[in-house]
Amino acid sequence: MIQTIIEISSYIIIAIFLGYLFGWLITKNIIEDRCEKRLKEYYNENAKEIQEAKRIKQELEHYKKTNKELIEENSRLALGYNGQKYVLDEHNATLDEFQRLLKSKNDVIEKLTKKLSKLEDSMLALKKKYDTEIDAFLLERVDITKKYKSLLEKLKKSDNFKDIENHDSWFSKVFSAPAKS
Repeated sequence: MIQTIIEISSYIIIAIFLGYLFGWLITKNIIEDRCEKRLKEYYNENAKEIQEAKRIKQELEHYKKTNKELIEENSRLALGYNGQKYVLDEHNATLDEFQRLLKSKNDVIEKLTKKLSKLEDSMLALKKKYDTEIDAFLLERVDITKKYKSLLEKLKKSDNFKDIENHDSWFSKVFSAPAKS
């Protein structure tokens, strides 16, 4: 009889452990799915901004290269026409155009640099928001786990109190059947 009670108790303990293990695995899977979904949304939302930032960076590099070429050409033209007033007058229009282009390119570079810094700031803000949400989610999970353990302990204590109060074994409560025919 005692051996049967011990076997049944061990089976119940194993069942409780397996139930807790499966519950934990299911909760872990759900949490991973949520995190992956949030991460995919974050990347999908920021993919356009990242592409825009790359495009702006390429355009900025192009403008810098063009700017450098224009400055070199401007210098070469200024040295080549030293002392030739009539040729210099003809090329003054070209130099003025180059200077206007340089100024407009510098303005564009400045605008693009500002836009790039704004995009980087917004990306940092989104990353901080994402990190904050992940931290809050993990803290919430810890609180729920603590509450679950507390409730489980209360349930165990209340079951023990009922057993003491009735002076019946839990086995007779669960498997008792009337002997009437």
